[in-house]
Amino acid sequence: MGEPSVRFWIVDDDLQFGKSLRRMLKSRGISAEYFGLAQSFLDSVPPGQSGYAIVDVSMPGCDGFELIKKMRELHYGMPVIIMTGHVNSHAKDRAMQHGAVGFLQKPFSGDSLLELVH
Repeated sequence: MGEPSVRFWIVDDDLQFGKSLRRMLKSRGISAEYFGLAQSFLDSVPPGQSGYAIVDVSMPGCDGFELIKKMRELHYGMPVIIMTGHVNSHAKDRAMQHGAVGFLQKPFSGDSLLELVH
């Protein structure tokens, strides 16, 4: 299912999960980059880049919802998918209110992610 035109920007403070997700995507021929902090992503990926940002809710310094807000303020056009390992009854609603196009609960399969994108 490799689609070279699709690119993922993974932002998650869980190093093991983030790198595992990157490896899974690359094994399918999909470009993916991993960032352990929201600020690292903002410093490295300029607005105007294409692809999907996959952002964890709970991160130190700048959580996933704050990152979506900053991305909107800085005019990033890429869609954001929120992921979390700690779902509460309002997490999905809050993600959508902040402009996320999707919501995934960890752990999730590569197929679940790609189905969401398509």
